[in-house]
Amino acid sequence: MGSTKSRAWASGSIGFWSPETRERAAPPRASRGMRRTLLASVSTAALLLSVVAPAHADPLTWKPCSTGSKAECATLTVPVDWTKPDGPAIDLEISRRTADPAKRLGVLVYGEGGPGGTSAHSVQSSAIFSAAVTEKFDVIGVNARGYGDGYQLSCPDQAPATGLFTSQADMDRFRAATSAYAQACREQTGPLFDHVDTVDNARDLDAVRAALGEQKISFYGGSYGTLLGQQYAELFPGKVERLVLDSTMDHSIPDFRTFSATEAKAAEELFDQFVQWCAATVTCALHGTDIRATVTELQKRADAGELKDSAGKQLTPLSLDYLTAAAKSGKRAWPSVANGIKTLDTTGIAPLRNISEGTNGGFHGVLCRDWNMQIRDFADFQSITEHIGQVAPMTRFNSYPLAGFGCQGFVNTTNPPKVFAKSSLPTLVINARHDFKTVYPWATNLTGQTGWTLLTHDGDGHVKYFSSPCVKAATDRYLLTGELPAAGTHCAAEQAQGQQQEEPLWPEKPERVW
Repeated sequence: MGSTKSRAWASGSIGFWSPETRERAAPPRASRGMRRTLLASVSTAALLLSVVAPAHADPLTWKPCSTGSKAECATLTVPVDWTKPDGPAIDLEISRRTADPAKRLGVLVYGEGGPGGTSAHSVQSSAIFSAAVTEKFDVIGVNARGYGDGYQLSCPDQAPATGLFTSQADMDRFRAATSAYAQACREQTGPLFDHVDTVDNARDLDAVRAALGEQKISFYGGSYGTLLGQQYAELFPGKVERLVLDSTMDHSIPDFRTFSATEAKAAEELFDQFVQWCAATVTCALHGTDIRATVTELQKRADAGELKDSAGKQLTPLSLDYLTAAAKSGKRAWPSVANGIKTLDTTGIAPLRNISEGTNGGFHGVLCRDWNMQIRDFADFQSITEHIGQVAPMTRFNSYPLAGFGCQGFVNTTNPPKVFAKSSLPTLVINARHDFKTVYPWATNLTGQTGWTLLTHDGDGHVKYFSSPCVKAATDRYLLTGELPAAGTHCAAEQAQGQQQEEPLWPEKPERVW
């Protein structure tokens, strides 16, 4: 990406800054055995509305992103710490696809999921939206700070990993390891380590708006990108024209216990659908059997150390949960899940290796700053485990209910959960009824708090604009005309396309992204 750099600043109580008078934050040198990952936080002061002021910026200078590319690229210099405008700075990567000048309605920012989406890269490679939308909106992508080709954050390759806690001493050891890991990331990265959470990215977005010369922007966020849209609208309500939140996060979730339980319940509901499908499908490997009784017995055998993973090691109860919870991936996964459970039951050997949980610098660096994921002590963890077993007895803990597990001892919450106020901003919230990543109760909670419009998709899946013609049509109509769907509108689930196929479902380490 080549461009002349523009600069941005915020006016008001946090003062002014200039790239000529402050130190630039130097990117860390990459060393062998190191990977660059996003880690994020924001100072508490940056959360106070009293310091939030509209941004001002020099105009952006656009150049083709690459030879023959339909997208243009630019960079914008912003402070690492928005409360210290004269301190170190970084360059944001931005890309755009321009509208038809004769039909242009404004700017539409694409907020990719993550945490840590590279929306600028996505806009470079794809138009993202329908032709009806792209001819009337300049589509803008901004890489989250710490991601992309610019100043990235660096952490050691060897991150702490563990199974589920078995004692207070076990928990203490993991916390000590994650604390040391965080310090290593901070030392390798420099000042950006503590300033890459969603509030910082919302401030960056307003700087981009100012640099574009726009009084207002429209925003489409998918998955974790919905949190950026929510927080931008909260901090800068007068700067939003239209807002779409597709598969939404719920920032009012107060703690690890609640977060895990809502995620676990969604996986359990999809397991229930799997059981119903198997009962009605003669080709299911478990057809005509009591699947729940089989899984309950397997849980007892795993607790007793009687089962093996595919490498011949004792199968952990957590790994068994990953096997059964794979039913959450939907109908195409169900033949594999049935075969896996049957194989384990008849041979005592699982079709997957044991899975360990742990801390991922990029993922948890954002998540642990934006949510309160700390578990008080081992007694609290035991209580949470018991609760999850009641909410989701077949799937229990698995990847998404355990998303905050790696936060223990890592970094502190600096963008704490809160209930959103009622909002007069016309906003479209979209969620699938059986989305196991951003679960449906999150969407109903958010719309209940704000009064925003909820469009429900009656199937499963995630970020429905790209897979549901009904959702796409309603979203396009809102973006182009401002017309929201009527309250209570539903889009029907699509019929499964083609034959059901077995798919690899059990990676050797957790893979999760919103």
